[in-house]
Amino acid sequence: MPPRKDPAVKLEYYQQNTDYKTRVMVNNVEKQIFPKDSALRIWYNELSCDYSSHWHNALEIISPIENYYDVEIDGVSHHVMPGEIIIVPPRKSHALHAPKTGCRYVCLFDIDFFSSLRGYTSLIQLLQECIHITPENYAPIYNEIYDSFSLIWQEYFQKTEFYEFSIYSHLFQIMTMLSRYHLSKINLFTESTPVKRNEYFEKLNSVIDYIDNNYVYDITLEDAAALSGFSKFHFSRLFKEYMNCTFYDYLINQRIKATEVLLTDDRLSITDIALQAGFSSISTFNRTFKQKKGCTPGEYRALYSGGLGRERGDVRAK
Repeated sequence: MPPRKDPAVKLEYYQQNTDYKTRVMVNNVEKQIFPKDSALRIWYNELSCDYSSHWHNALEIISPIENYYDVEIDGVSHHVMPGEIIIVPPRKSHALHAPKTGCRYVCLFDIDFFSSLRGYTSLIQLLQECIHITPENYAPIYNEIYDSFSLIWQEYFQKTEFYEFSIYSHLFQIMTMLSRYHLSKINLFTESTPVKRNEYFEKLNSVIDYIDNNYVYDITLEDAAALSGFSKFHFSRLFKEYMNCTFYDYLINQRIKATEVLLTDDRLSITDIALQAGFSSISTFNRTFKQKKGCTPGEYRALYSGGLGRERGDVRAK
């Protein structure tokens, strides 16, 4: 479907982003995503060039306006048509392939400051994989989501007063709709009363917050179940359905995420990093890291060192 626009609104696509100088890459890490003193960037992109596999700290949202756009994420290709939206998680390797003609919006957001909000971890878990939104697979909320994105584009290219506040308010609304739609698909929420659903939500998020703040310690399944107030069996079932992974998988993933950041600091030894992230030994860390990331910690450090800091300054032409 074509983008919905107010016919009275003229969007000045080329008045924004005038601070752009050049795309900054270090290995396959894209750096300096955002302009100075800003946490978002939106491109109206008409280029026919491709972008090889790369990653960055920004949440990237792409919506073709005319003609398709191919987005390859972790080796899986997504053929995105006009009227569809694809959300690429932060720090996810992806490549972009453009047709000879066409145009699309490419939106980049810093969402790390969301981390202090309750429910952020559940949102990030939802964003572990890309989200390809079409009128068919998100039918109950598609119109609201697309309308919200249309308002984001209008705000950005009109650049009216407080436009960044307005844009993030729409982004919050979109993420809320996606999160609630995700919950509506989970049996433990659909088969429970509203009071019970809220109890599950609060207790599970309390455990998740506890893990996020204490993953460096020896947290057991029994500890987490006791904190939730559920039996070990019931907690395990609820947690897996809610987070789409087991308790231990989530705990290990949080430790691995911590090491990804620590590995960019060349002052720390790999042994120190393993211990700081909660791994009991360097051998356990090396084995687990390679299973999760497909490379050793040393290889990861050589490839990505310096790529995870907060990025400000020049932006890229996508």
